[in-house]
Amino acid sequence: MYRRCPLQLWRSFEMRRIMGKRVLRELRAHFLRYAALFVMIAIAIYLIVSLIGAADTVIFGTAEHANKNGREDGQFTVFVPLTQKELQTLKVRNVSVERMFYREYALADGSVLREFCLRQNINLVEPDAGVYPASVSEIVLEKRYCEEKGLRVGDTVKIAGRELLISGIGTSPDYDAAFRSMGDSTVDSANFGTAFVTEDLYKILAQTNRSLQAEEYLYAYRLNGSMTDGELKALLKTFSFDPASVEDSYFQAYWRQNYGQRDELTDSAEDLSKGSRDLAKALAALEEGMNADDLRELRAVLPEVFYRSLSELKGAGFDIADGNEELNKAIRELIDANWPEQNENLRSFVCAKDNPRIGAAEHDVLINKYASILAGVIVLALLAYVISVFVVHNIEEEQSVIGTLYAIGIRRRMLLCHYLVLPTLISLLAGILGTLAGYSRFGVPLQTADTYAYFSIPQLDTVTEPWVILYGVAMPPLIAAIVNWFVIRQKLSAPALQMIRNEQKQREVSQLDLGRMGYVRRFQLRQLLREGRSAIGVVLGIFVCLLLMMIGINAYVLCVHVGQDNVADTKYTYMYLYKYPEERVPDGGYPAYAENFKKEVMGYNMDVTVLGLESDNPFFDVKAPKSQSRVFISSAMAQKYGLRMGDSFFVNDPQSDRPYAFMVDGVVSYAPAFYIFMEIDSMRELFGADEAYYNVVFSDRDLGIDPGRLYSISTREDVVKAADVFTNLMYGMVLTMILASTAIMGIVMYLMLKVMIDRSAYGIALFKVFGYRKRELGKLFLNGSTMLIVIGALFAIPLAKLIMDAIYPYLVSNVACAINLQFAPWIYAVLFAAILLFYAAIHALLIRRIDQVDVSVVLKNRE
Repeated sequence: MYRRCPLQLWRSFEMRRIMGKRVLRELRAHFLRYAALFVMIAIAIYLIVSLIGAADTVIFGTAEHANKNGREDGQFTVFVPLTQKELQTLKVRNVSVERMFYREYALADGSVLREFCLRQNINLVEPDAGVYPASVSEIVLEKRYCEEKGLRVGDTVKIAGRELLISGIGTSPDYDAAFRSMGDSTVDSANFGTAFVTEDLYKILAQTNRSLQAEEYLYAYRLNGSMTDGELKALLKTFSFDPASVEDSYFQAYWRQNYGQRDELTDSAEDLSKGSRDLAKALAALEEGMNADDLRELRAVLPEVFYRSLSELKGAGFDIADGNEELNKAIRELIDANWPEQNENLRSFVCAKDNPRIGAAEHDVLINKYASILAGVIVLALLAYVISVFVVHNIEEEQSVIGTLYAIGIRRRMLLCHYLVLPTLISLLAGILGTLAGYSRFGVPLQTADTYAYFSIPQLDTVTEPWVILYGVAMPPLIAAIVNWFVIRQKLSAPALQMIRNEQKQREVSQLDLGRMGYVRRFQLRQLLREGRSAIGVVLGIFVCLLLMMIGINAYVLCVHVGQDNVADTKYTYMYLYKYPEERVPDGGYPAYAENFKKEVMGYNMDVTVLGLESDNPFFDVKAPKSQSRVFISSAMAQKYGLRMGDSFFVNDPQSDRPYAFMVDGVVSYAPAFYIFMEIDSMRELFGADEAYYNVVFSDRDLGIDPGRLYSISTREDVVKAADVFTNLMYGMVLTMILASTAIMGIVMYLMLKVMIDRSAYGIALFKVFGYRKRELGKLFLNGSTMLIVIGALFAIPLAKLIMDAIYPYLVSNVACAINLQFAPWIYAVLFAAILLFYAAIHALLIRRIDQVDVSVVLKNRE
């Protein structure tokens, strides 16, 4: 027994050496096949790793910088700045609060800068270049604005007539996405940015009176774990203010216009009560005087009815006085309920999680990460199928050799390992290369370029997550090993004699009744049926690659539609959003009433605006009914929330947390914003506004409204300028997805069709023996696949589009925009033509392969 062991070991070693040489011969013999497989796996892993790596870089990087720079937990605005007593109250509750007051200034090129003082503890500015301003002649500008304007440290910018030196360029964590308004759907850094200056310069610029709007009293807060957002909001609602303390003249005019009536009504009721009481007392004094002793003679002359009437009049006077006292009390109760003397100072309150400017980059790439993982599963499943087809074909080619090895005592386990080596090794090397490429400067940095081109975030270091590296390196060989293990075990389960004779499993293809079909078409169809596994691989490859391609194409189509539809649907030239509305609507303006609400969709709380319109507003094609519940909605909102006519839905008031229910009475073509359209009088009645109240004015020309009265001015020109923002943002991702999926499609198509040709080598050689030429052989053995490609493409294109349209809303769930994914007919035609073009190129290569098949194959396969 012991004497045989060294011999067995030697034989095992020798057999493994021989098997190793066969692996090398197999690689040389089918080098192009394995090279194509290697490239396909490497491209797929590169795409997956680079996208996931880019997402992790942004997610972890922005979180680290946000924590370092003290990102806020939320923010709120007030009518007047908080008092020291109120600030102390918050400090005692361990809540950190910092002033973020700002003003906006227009520059000569039409862009707008929102100017803040430098922060001390919350939302700190992080310079990417340069330093903080040290004097009243220096300024720090937001990064993306400078990139769009081509500004650098050392350049100058002119604000409110004052030339300022750019001392630094940086970012702040409260403006990841530099939206001018939280309701904006796109970041337009070419026309809006933030600026940070010293407190002295802030005051100097304020004194120029060139601000586009009144100063906004904004505070940022950090809870420090001491209370919840809701508890802080409830506390802030207890803070009141004295209107007389507000220095803004526009505020005072607005207050007198709307709340001065309270004092007038109170004073009038008080005067009425006091006057009626004085009248009653006077009548009582008159009666008493008429009954005095010195007027007895007069009483004898006057009729008794006079004194009786005087007594009744006195009683009536006291009754009137009592009634007016009750009226005065009722009026006071009514006023206290609607116009409380303690005027609530809180104007708005937004938690960080509901602020679209904060953490926007992280939310954006988080969806990309999930999409990448999904794409990885799909692609790796395709790779597993392709590899299984290769292995099956390889084993079928070498059945006689395997049977001989079985016969001389080689175990199935050794054969299993032998046939696993090459595909597993190829997959491992491709996974390593794809992972390295994914983390190279052509991977993660390239994928994050789109994020840097849109979001205002600091420069981030590439994050390499161990699980991503393991995924990229280990998954391809693991899948190859598992798939091949099962396939090879099944194939090697045949008896040795059957394999030595090279007996193939007979399919009942020849028994199929194909009717009166011609010989060539009959042969082509039977050929496809015989090669069903490869044919399925071709169609499956086209379909999977189209799914990946649709991610990029849908992104492109969405961006184009957002740009075009936003411009087409914006028919006004100017939209003025009032902070302090005037009593009279400016000439040439069309009044409207807007209230902002929140509505959740796919885990994100989006801004929704209820807009009350008059029936003659020429800028909106809306005829909303006179109803407080039946409304029209914009097409953007209908697409985002999946609403149709007759549906009911809720929106929430962010200030009172009160829900409002509406029913969709119609959908209006309007892409720029999520609007709920109401008839203005019905809206005023619903929200308890005055019968002539408005806070928005639309116009087809500049009305010259004083900026001190306004929150903001939006123009159609702004919409036009922002039209291409989305397209430019998504260009890199669109190009990457389309190119990668196209490359994988071409490789899969080539590999599967080549396998079909290789498996038909015996038939091709036999036909060559009978004198068939290359053209005729191509017609018989290859042209049948043309029908497969055409039919497969015709089914795969609309199916991939249908599936991706259902998935895509989740991929853009954090973006406040319309979701119009409708393809123009020419896109379908281009996709179909591109697939046929690829097939034509592959067809030419495979014709050469057919020509290379030698007639000796017939002799080699004799029994």
